[in-house]
Amino acid sequence: MSKAVVLRLCTVHRPWALRSRSLHRSPQPLAKPSDIEYCRQLVLKNDYDNYLVSLFSPRLAREAAWGVRALNVELVNISEKTTSATAAQLRYGHWKDMISSLYSEQPVQTPVSRVVYDAIGRFGISKTWLRRLLAEREKSIKGFATTADVEKYGERAYACLIHPHLEALGVRDMHADNAARAIGIATAIMNFTRSIPLLLSQGRCDLPLDIITKHKVDLEDLYNQPRSTEQLQEAVYEFATIGYTRLCGVAELYLPNSPKAALPALLAAIPVKTWLERLERSNFDVFDPKLQQRSLRVLWELWKANRKGTWLDTSNYRK
Repeated sequence: MSKAVVLRLCTVHRPWALRSRSLHRSPQPLAKPSDIEYCRQLVLKNDYDNYLVSLFSPRLAREAAWGVRALNVELVNISEKTTSATAAQLRYGHWKDMISSLYSEQPVQTPVSRVVYDAIGRFGISKTWLRRLLAEREKSIKGFATTADVEKYGERAYACLIHPHLEALGVRDMHADNAARAIGIATAIMNFTRSIPLLLSQGRCDLPLDIITKHKVDLEDLYNQPRSTEQLQEAVYEFATIGYTRLCGVAELYLPNSPKAALPALLAAIPVKTWLERLERSNFDVFDPKLQQRSLRVLWELWKANRKGTWLDTSNYRK
Protein backbone atom coordinates (compact mmCIF):
# COMPACT_ATOMS: atom_id res chain seq x y z
CA MET A 1 0.00 0.00 0.00
CA SER A 2 1.64 3.26 -1.12
CA LYS A 3 0.06 6.55 -0.11
CA ALA A 4 1.34 10.07 0.47
CA VAL A 5 1.90 11.52 3.91
CA VAL A 6 1.39 15.27 3.87
CA LEU A 7 3.33 17.11 6.55
CA ARG A 8 0.97 18.75 8.99
CA LEU A 9 2.77 21.06 11.36
CA CYS A 10 1.20 21.11 14.77
CA THR A 11 0.99 24.44 16.55
CA VAL A 12 0.26 23.86 20.19
CA HIS A 13 0.93 26.01 23.19
CA ARG A 14 0.66 25.85 26.91
CA PRO A 15 1.32 28.35 29.69
CA TRP A 16 4.85 27.04 30.13
CA ALA A 17 5.91 29.77 32.52
CA LEU A 18 3.81 28.30 35.33
CA ARG A 19 6.34 25.84 36.74
CA SER A 20 7.78 24.86 40.07
CA ARG A 21 11.12 26.39 40.83
CA SER A 22 13.93 24.36 42.32
CA LEU A 23 13.22 23.63 45.96
CA HIS A 24 15.68 24.59 48.66
CA ARG A 25 16.64 21.26 50.20
CA SER A 26 19.61 19.61 51.72
CA PRO A 27 22.25 18.76 49.10
CA GLN A 28 22.38 15.27 50.59
CA PRO A 29 20.36 12.94 48.29
CA LEU A 30 17.63 10.88 49.87
CA ALA A 31 17.66 8.00 47.37
CA LYS A 32 20.06 5.12 47.92
CA PRO A 33 21.85 3.39 45.05
CA SER A 34 19.44 0.47 45.53
CA ASP A 35 16.48 2.86 44.99
CA ILE A 36 17.94 4.09 41.71
CA GLU A 37 18.60 0.52 40.62
CA TYR A 38 15.02 -0.43 41.50
CA CYS A 39 13.68 2.33 39.24
CA ARG A 40 16.14 1.45 36.49
CA GLN A 41 15.06 -2.18 36.52
CA LEU A 42 11.38 -1.24 36.57
CA VAL A 43 11.78 0.94 33.48
CA LEU A 44 14.06 -1.57 31.76
CA LYS A 45 11.50 -4.37 32.13
CA ASN A 46 8.33 -2.39 31.47
CA ASP A 47 9.32 0.50 29.19
CA TYR A 48 12.36 -0.78 27.34
CA ASP A 49 12.33 1.71 24.46
CA ASN A 50 12.28 4.71 26.77
CA TYR A 51 14.96 3.09 28.90
CA LEU A 52 17.14 3.21 25.78
CA VAL A 53 16.15 6.86 25.29
CA SER A 54 17.28 7.69 28.82
CA LEU A 55 20.81 6.39 28.15
CA PHE A 56 21.56 9.49 26.07
CA SER A 57 21.02 11.84 29.04
CA PRO A 58 23.55 12.93 31.68
CA ARG A 59 23.54 10.71 34.77
CA LEU A 60 21.41 12.81 37.12
CA ALA A 61 18.88 13.67 34.42
CA ARG A 62 18.78 9.99 33.46
CA GLU A 63 18.04 8.98 37.05
CA ALA A 64 15.29 11.61 37.26
CA ALA A 65 13.73 10.22 34.07
CA TRP A 66 13.89 6.70 35.54
CA GLY A 67 12.10 7.90 38.66
CA VAL A 68 9.22 9.52 36.76
CA ARG A 69 8.83 6.61 34.34
CA ALA A 70 9.00 4.13 37.24
CA LEU A 71 6.16 6.09 38.84
CA ASN A 72 4.23 5.72 35.60
CA VAL A 73 4.81 1.95 35.61
CA GLU A 74 3.52 1.72 39.19
CA LEU A 75 0.37 3.64 38.22
CA VAL A 76 -0.24 1.58 35.09
CA ASN A 77 0.09 -1.61 37.14
CA ILE A 78 -2.82 -0.52 39.32
CA SER A 79 -5.30 -0.64 36.46
CA GLU A 80 -3.77 -3.76 34.92
CA LYS A 81 -3.32 -5.87 38.05
CA THR A 82 -6.11 -4.73 40.39
CA THR A 83 -9.43 -6.47 39.83
CA SER A 84 -11.42 -4.59 42.48
CA ALA A 85 -12.43 -0.99 41.75
CA THR A 86 -12.36 -0.23 45.48
CA ALA A 87 -8.85 -1.59 45.86
CA ALA A 88 -7.73 0.40 42.82
CA GLN A 89 -9.13 3.62 44.28
CA LEU A 90 -7.29 2.97 47.55
CA ARG A 91 -4.02 2.45 45.70
CA TYR A 92 -4.53 5.58 43.60
CA GLY A 93 -5.26 7.45 46.83
CA HIS A 94 -1.95 6.20 48.23
CA TRP A 95 -0.04 7.50 45.21
CA LYS A 96 -1.90 10.80 45.32
CA ASP A 97 -0.75 11.27 48.92
CA MET A 98 2.74 10.21 47.93
CA ILE A 99 2.96 12.80 45.13
CA SER A 100 1.79 15.55 47.50
CA SER A 101 4.40 14.47 50.06
CA LEU A 102 7.19 14.82 47.51
CA TYR A 103 6.81 18.60 47.73
CA SER A 104 7.10 18.60 51.51
CA GLU A 105 10.04 17.87 53.80
CA GLN A 106 8.66 14.44 54.74
CA PRO A 107 8.06 12.35 51.61
CA VAL A 108 6.48 8.92 51.72
CA GLN A 109 9.33 6.43 51.88
CA THR A 110 9.43 4.12 48.85
CA PRO A 111 12.25 3.56 46.32
CA VAL A 112 10.33 5.41 43.59
CA SER A 113 9.34 8.30 45.85
CA ARG A 114 12.89 8.84 47.06
CA VAL A 115 14.28 8.99 43.51
CA VAL A 116 11.55 11.40 42.37
CA TYR A 117 11.99 13.47 45.55
CA ASP A 118 15.67 13.97 44.73
CA ALA A 119 14.79 14.92 41.14
CA ILE A 120 12.35 17.55 42.40
CA GLY A 121 14.99 18.98 44.73
CA ARG A 122 17.67 19.07 42.04
CA PHE A 123 15.66 20.21 39.04
CA GLY A 124 12.39 21.70 40.34
CA ILE A 125 10.21 19.14 38.56
CA SER A 126 6.74 20.65 38.30
CA LYS A 127 3.96 19.14 40.39
CA THR A 128 1.65 19.69 37.43
CA TRP A 129 3.18 16.81 35.45
CA LEU A 130 2.99 14.29 38.28
CA ARG A 131 -0.59 15.23 39.14
CA ARG A 132 -1.61 15.05 35.50
CA LEU A 133 0.06 11.65 35.15
CA LEU A 134 -1.91 10.32 38.10
CA ALA A 135 -5.18 11.87 36.92
CA GLU A 136 -4.90 10.33 33.44
CA ARG A 137 -3.89 6.89 34.73
CA GLU A 138 -6.80 6.95 37.18
CA LYS A 139 -9.29 7.44 34.35
CA SER A 140 -10.60 4.29 32.71
CA ILE A 141 -10.36 4.43 28.91
CA LYS A 142 -13.79 3.81 27.43
CA GLY A 143 -13.01 4.53 23.81
CA PHE A 144 -12.60 7.75 21.85
CA ALA A 145 -15.24 9.45 19.72
CA THR A 146 -12.82 11.42 17.58
CA THR A 147 -9.16 11.59 16.64
CA ALA A 148 -9.00 14.91 18.49
CA ASP A 149 -9.91 13.05 21.70
CA VAL A 150 -6.96 10.70 21.18
CA GLU A 151 -4.66 13.66 20.59
CA LYS A 152 -5.85 15.35 23.78
CA TYR A 153 -5.26 12.14 25.71
CA GLY A 154 -1.76 11.81 24.26
CA GLU A 155 -0.90 15.37 25.25
CA ARG A 156 -1.92 14.70 28.82
CA ALA A 157 -1.03 11.05 29.45
CA TYR A 158 2.25 10.70 27.55
CA ALA A 159 3.70 14.18 27.15
CA CYS A 160 3.73 14.55 30.94
CA LEU A 161 6.49 11.92 30.97
CA ILE A 162 8.66 13.99 28.63
CA HIS A 163 8.20 17.39 30.31
CA PRO A 164 9.93 16.31 33.56
CA HIS A 165 12.80 14.90 31.50
CA LEU A 166 13.17 18.29 29.82
CA GLU A 167 13.20 20.01 33.21
CA ALA A 168 15.86 17.59 34.43
CA LEU A 169 17.97 18.67 31.44
CA GLY A 170 17.52 22.31 32.46
CA VAL A 171 15.21 23.07 29.54
CA ARG A 172 12.24 25.37 29.99
CA ASP A 173 11.33 26.36 26.47
CA MET A 174 8.04 26.72 24.62
CA HIS A 175 9.27 25.00 21.44
CA ALA A 176 10.58 22.01 23.38
CA ASP A 177 7.29 21.82 25.29
CA ASN A 178 5.31 21.86 22.06
CA ALA A 179 7.57 19.11 20.71
CA ALA A 180 6.88 17.04 23.83
CA ARG A 181 3.14 17.42 23.34
CA ALA A 182 3.33 16.32 19.70
CA ILE A 183 5.50 13.32 20.64
CA GLY A 184 2.96 12.46 23.33
CA ILE A 185 0.20 12.42 20.70
CA ALA A 186 2.24 10.18 18.40
CA THR A 187 3.04 7.85 21.31
CA ALA A 188 -0.65 7.46 22.17
CA ILE A 189 -1.45 6.67 18.52
CA MET A 190 1.32 4.08 18.37
CA ASN A 191 0.27 2.40 21.63
CA PHE A 192 -3.41 2.24 20.68
CA THR A 193 -2.52 0.89 17.24
CA ARG A 194 -0.10 -1.71 18.58
CA SER A 195 -2.67 -2.96 21.10
CA ILE A 196 -5.43 -3.57 18.51
CA PRO A 197 -4.91 -7.38 18.24
CA LEU A 198 -4.98 -7.87 22.01
CA LEU A 199 -7.93 -5.58 22.61
CA LEU A 200 -10.02 -7.08 19.80
CA SER A 201 -9.64 -10.46 21.49
CA GLN A 202 -11.08 -8.83 24.63
CA GLY A 203 -14.01 -7.27 22.76
CA ARG A 204 -12.59 -3.76 22.73
CA CYS A 205 -10.93 -1.35 20.29
CA ASP A 206 -9.35 2.03 21.02
CA LEU A 207 -9.37 3.34 17.46
CA PRO A 208 -11.43 6.55 17.41
CA LEU A 209 -15.04 6.11 16.32
CA ASP A 210 -14.79 8.68 13.53
CA ILE A 211 -12.09 6.65 11.75
CA ILE A 212 -13.86 3.35 12.40
CA THR A 213 -17.07 4.75 10.88
CA LYS A 214 -15.33 6.40 7.93
CA HIS A 215 -13.69 3.15 6.85
CA LYS A 216 -16.69 0.96 7.71
CA VAL A 217 -14.77 -1.30 10.07
CA ASP A 218 -17.08 -4.06 11.35
CA LEU A 219 -16.04 -4.31 14.98
CA GLU A 220 -18.57 -7.00 15.89
CA ASP A 221 -17.12 -9.23 13.20
CA LEU A 222 -13.57 -8.55 14.40
CA TYR A 223 -14.53 -9.21 18.03
CA ASN A 224 -15.78 -12.65 16.99
CA GLN A 225 -12.79 -13.33 14.74
CA PRO A 226 -9.86 -10.94 15.31
CA ARG A 227 -7.93 -10.58 12.07
CA SER A 228 -6.70 -8.05 9.55
CA THR A 229 -9.20 -6.80 6.97
CA GLU A 230 -8.90 -4.25 4.20
CA GLN A 231 -11.16 -1.84 6.08
CA LEU A 232 -9.10 -2.19 9.27
CA GLN A 233 -5.85 -1.64 7.38
CA GLU A 234 -7.26 1.54 5.81
CA ALA A 235 -8.33 2.79 9.24
CA VAL A 236 -4.94 1.95 10.73
CA TYR A 237 -3.20 3.71 7.83
CA GLU A 238 -5.10 6.95 8.45
CA PHE A 239 -4.61 6.76 12.21
CA ALA A 240 -0.89 5.98 12.00
CA THR A 241 -0.34 8.73 9.43
CA ILE A 242 -1.50 11.31 11.96
CA GLY A 243 1.11 10.12 14.45
CA TYR A 244 3.91 10.00 11.88
CA THR A 245 3.03 13.46 10.61
CA ARG A 246 3.27 14.82 14.14
CA LEU A 247 6.82 13.50 14.42
CA CYS A 248 7.79 15.03 11.09
CA GLY A 249 6.36 18.32 12.32
CA VAL A 250 8.46 18.14 15.47
CA ALA A 251 11.65 17.56 13.49
CA GLU A 252 10.76 20.26 10.95
CA LEU A 253 9.48 23.02 13.21
CA TYR A 254 10.11 22.57 16.93
CA LEU A 255 13.42 20.70 17.18
CA PRO A 256 15.46 23.28 15.23
CA ASN A 257 14.11 26.04 17.50
CA SER A 258 14.58 24.17 20.78
CA PRO A 259 17.73 24.34 22.93
CA LYS A 260 20.25 21.65 22.03
CA ALA A 261 20.03 20.40 25.60
CA ALA A 262 16.44 19.29 24.93
CA LEU A 263 17.40 16.61 22.42
CA PRO A 264 17.93 13.69 24.87
CA ALA A 265 14.34 14.02 26.11
CA LEU A 266 12.88 14.54 22.64
CA LEU A 267 14.56 11.34 21.44
CA ALA A 268 11.41 9.70 22.84
CA ALA A 269 10.12 10.25 19.30
CA ILE A 270 12.54 7.67 17.85
CA PRO A 271 10.94 4.43 19.14
CA VAL A 272 7.56 5.72 17.95
CA LYS A 273 8.88 6.70 14.51
CA THR A 274 10.68 3.36 14.15
CA TRP A 275 7.58 1.33 14.98
CA LEU A 276 5.33 3.34 12.66
CA GLU A 277 7.79 2.78 9.82
CA ARG A 278 7.78 -0.95 10.58
CA LEU A 279 3.97 -0.81 10.47
CA GLU A 280 4.15 0.71 6.99
CA ARG A 281 6.50 -2.05 5.83
CA SER A 282 3.92 -4.55 7.13
CA ASN A 283 1.29 -2.93 4.91
CA PHE A 284 -0.48 -1.57 8.01
CA ASP A 285 -1.37 -5.08 9.11
CA VAL A 286 -1.34 -4.86 12.93
CA PHE A 287 -1.58 -8.65 13.11
CA ASP A 288 1.87 -9.08 11.54
CA PRO A 289 3.81 -10.98 14.27
CA LYS A 290 6.96 -8.98 13.52
CA LEU A 291 5.31 -5.85 14.95
CA GLN A 292 5.01 -7.46 18.38
CA GLN A 293 8.73 -8.21 18.50
CA ARG A 294 11.35 -5.90 19.92
CA SER A 295 13.39 -4.13 17.25
CA LEU A 296 17.16 -3.96 17.57
CA ARG A 297 17.12 -1.00 15.19
CA VAL A 298 15.80 1.41 17.83
CA LEU A 299 19.17 1.83 19.56
CA TRP A 300 20.89 2.45 16.21
CA GLU A 301 18.29 5.05 15.25
CA LEU A 302 18.68 6.72 18.65
CA TRP A 303 22.42 6.92 18.22
CA LYS A 304 22.09 8.43 14.74
CA ALA A 305 19.51 11.01 15.81
CA ASN A 306 21.57 11.98 18.84
CA ARG A 307 24.66 12.39 16.65
CA LYS A 308 22.86 14.33 13.89
CA GLY A 309 20.68 16.38 16.23
CA THR A 310 17.53 15.37 14.34
CA TRP A 311 15.62 12.34 13.09
CA LEU A 312 14.31 14.05 9.97
CA ASP A 313 15.22 12.05 6.88
CA THR A 314 13.86 13.36 3.61
CA SER A 315 14.29 9.95 2.01
CA ASN A 316 11.43 8.71 4.20
CA TYR A 317 8.89 11.06 2.63
CA ARG A 318 6.44 9.15 0.46
CA LYS A 319 6.08 10.55 -3.06
